[in-house]
Amino acid sequence: MKESIIDLATKMFFKRGVRSVTLDELSSELGISKKTFYQYFSNKEELINEVVTRFMKHNITLIEEFMNTSNNPIEGFYQTAHHVYMMLNSLSPATIFEIKKFYPAIWNKLQSFKKKSIEKLTLVNLENGIEEGLYKSDIKPEMVMRFYMTIVMSMNDEDLFPETAYHPGKIYQNFIHYHIRSIATEKGYRLFKELDRTKNILQA
Repeated sequence: MKESIIDLATKMFFKRGVRSVTLDELSSELGISKKTFYQYFSNKEELINEVVTRFMKHNITLIEEFMNTSNNPIEGFYQTAHHVYMMLNSLSPATIFEIKKFYPAIWNKLQSFKKKSIEKLTLVNLENGIEEGLYKSDIKPEMVMRFYMTIVMSMNDEDLFPETAYHPGKIYQNFIHYHIRSIATEKGYRLFKELDRTKNILQA
């Protein structure tokens, strides 16, 4: 039953936001009483924390797989970018905004986990890409990684990207366009464009 609660909550939270989904509604959808719900979670915040933690770990595992099993660093980066883009487009902006505003402890935990997980993967991808002639030899991997992380960690900054003006998916789409043009060699960019022909995430 705990897994069923988490699965349903994930679908409803990500589609509508966390504030509009009540525990009464969740319990009703599952055909259980709130008393049964409280056997697994002491409150809504605990459930949100579980949903966010599992979601983040699952996606980091997928990104690690993309990076480790790809034919080259460009392909690994492309698969990762496409996955993140599709994920952001399927996620209600309200979900991100509400977790950040009303559950800051969960948000900070999410940001910390994301930062630690993505930094290493990004740095390795850059170093391997330079070695294989797909990224420019004169870029500084450590610095470029920090540029990349600055944007990734700031996509939900209301001052930089107001919720009413920019959808996270669109922000990421434009950033990927900018990023890959900045670091890829002609060979690397050509390969990226070939991979993108069927998915078109560069069509910002």
